[in-house]
Amino acid sequence: MDITFLVPFKGIAGGLRVVTCYGNALIRRGHRVTIVYPKRELALRERLRREVKRAIHHEKDHLDAFCGTLLEVPIITEEHLPDGDCVIATAFQTALWAADLPERCGRKFYLIQGYEKVFAAEGDDVDATFRLPFRKIVISSWLRDLVEKLSDETTIPVIPNGRDFFLSCFDGEGITRNYDVGLVYSPVPLKRTDVALEALQILHTRHPGLKIAMFGSQEPDTAQYPDFNFHDVSFKSIPTQEEIRRTYLNTKVWITASSTEGFCLPALEAISLGCPIVSADNLGIRDVISDGVEGCIVPVGDPQALADRTSHLLDNPELLIRMSSAALRRADDFSWERSTDMLEEVLTGR
Repeated sequence: MDITFLVPFKGIAGGLRVVTCYGNALIRRGHRVTIVYPKRELALRERLRREVKRAIHHEKDHLDAFCGTLLEVPIITEEHLPDGDCVIATAFQTALWAADLPERCGRKFYLIQGYEKVFAAEGDDVDATFRLPFRKIVISSWLRDLVEKLSDETTIPVIPNGRDFFLSCFDGEGITRNYDVGLVYSPVPLKRTDVALEALQILHTRHPGLKIAMFGSQEPDTAQYPDFNFHDVSFKSIPTQEEIRRTYLNTKVWITASSTEGFCLPALEAISLGCPIVSADNLGIRDVISDGVEGCIVPVGDPQALADRTSHLLDNPELLIRMSSAALRRADDFSWERSTDMLEEVLTGR
């Protein structure tokens, strides 16, 4: 089949990584895949900054790992898109752009990876896209329930994200994990980094020698968090896949404070390397772990609860080992090949 994915931009975002993984998996199965994105007009200073980082630091984003045709267009309209069998919108903007595409572009699908109304200025437009006559696919149970309610549709398939094969190559038991706690640093408000850092402050008072690992797409804004001592943190900006893997593998407990997640991919990455997670109840986490088994789920916006559960794990090595083993077993339930099987069935109508 000729399959076209529409994405809203080229950069670093979990949803783009998901599209890249699916695109490459479909190519391995003999399909021809194109990912199309609109060109972004950047200020001269930002454009030069990116060019320097790519040239000197070999900075890459998720779409750079795609093995098929990557197509940058002025805008996503009929005249800029190839003929195909399927066209897949992957965000609410792309669903709006795809609404008027002709049949030659292919049957229309909508891969819904989150409830974008929570951060989109065009909130009403997000709900409207759920009522478009596309074949819809969601990545978690809570999204299925939400979209079925808003669209008056039923039998919307849930296809969970897979685990990255490279990240999930576990090195075996007996690993010395040098970091006590890890997290992904993000300035995006919904990620609630403020709550995570407040939890780490609490943990510092109980564990004075606490060792922390962070990575993210940009350096922490220390001015925004003047009370937090980032000097105690090992931070990697735009890490390589090997650096991400090593960070998870060297960390005892991973935390996330996000208020909402479509799926919570970092949680899956962490448990794939035997690192239990303590997470705010962002809804997406419920499809990844069970509370008290592979990790812990606490209320959103509660740094004290986040710190308490993390501290309990750090203070109980035997419990931490049991959760680590359970995390590895749970991670075996996820794979990109299995998810691609399900996606291929939907695309072909089997």
